[in-house]
Amino acid sequence: MLLKDKVVMVSGVGPGLGIKLALEAAREGARAVAIGARDKGRLLEAQQRILALTNTCEVLCVPTDITDIDACNHFAANTLEQFGRIDALINSAFSHGGFQAVEEGDNAPLREALEVNLLGSLNMSRAVLGQMRTQGAGAIVMINTLGVRKPYEGGAAYAASKSALAATVRYLATEQAVHGLRVNALACGWMWGEPVQALVRQTAAARGVSEEQVRAELSAGIPGGRMRTDEECARAALFLASDYASAINGAQLDANGGEMMH
Repeated sequence: MLLKDKVVMVSGVGPGLGIKLALEAAREGARAVAIGARDKGRLLEAQQRILALTNTCEVLCVPTDITDIDACNHFAANTLEQFGRIDALINSAFSHGGFQAVEEGDNAPLREALEVNLLGSLNMSRAVLGQMRTQGAGAIVMINTLGVRKPYEGGAAYAASKSALAATVRYLATEQAVHGLRVNALACGWMWGEPVQALVRQTAAARGVSEEQVRAELSAGIPGGRMRTDEECARAALFLASDYASAINGAQLDANGGEMMH
């Protein structure tokens, strides 16, 4: 098991990748999963699903807004108090920041995206650094996006914030390596799960075409034409958090089925 006996924190537990990260961490043998999100109802739903999956993984729910530094520190402190250590943090919480073209000139969507995706992820990461440095070991994984390298309509604010996050990963990884910590990122493409399924339904209805057509269009650039699932991308992120990735630091792993290749 990838995460046998590990204590894993996951921010941004929502209906898509976030809850799958928590579930897959439990499935991979984590001793405990601490989950944070603004919506307490989603946390409780995730807790129920994890406990239904296994009786060997403890679950801690901490309502957390990652734009609030005190909330992030509270999340980390509760995790440490409950489980005695923090082995991994997966920063999955995000905001798209709205959809607009760069030329529209409204910086509000960009500010929102930066506040959550960059500064919020840094708040959460800083909250665990002290304990990980005391342990002499720990892994942080930032969830990034293919949109940084492949523009899509309305994605400028989101991609700009995630580009800043990608640069920060390299600096944080360099700074913390001497303490035994690793920091990496996962760049996801379209993921077949509840959020994208909802997007496909809405787009199909608005355009008067079939859902199958919209899904095929989104998958057209992927070799083999198959969109990867939330679960598959979650497993890739958890690999980066595991000891199997001990040689990997400051990297960004693509999880998009080959839609973009280095």
